[in-house]
Amino acid sequence: MVEKTVHQSELDRSGVAESLRSLADEFESGEDVHIRVGNKSIRLQPPETVSYEVSVHETSSILRSSRETVTLTVDWKTR
Repeated sequence: MVEKTVHQSELDRSGVAESLRSLADEFESGEDVHIRVGNKSIRLQPPETVSYEVSVHETSSILRSSRETVTLTVDWKTR
């Protein structure tokens, strides 16, 4: 079974920081991780060690504006 829940919104930098801090606090608690995605709350059960990846994609264009994307990926095998 594959299930993907996505929510996209525009936030100011402070809102992004608050969202990332909240996620960090959940991981740091050492218990189940609860994540709000839109109006849905999802409970995850990560092990003590997980895979973590940060990637940055920079695109420049003469005809259109440039774009920068930061992607954070945290994944693990479920128990």
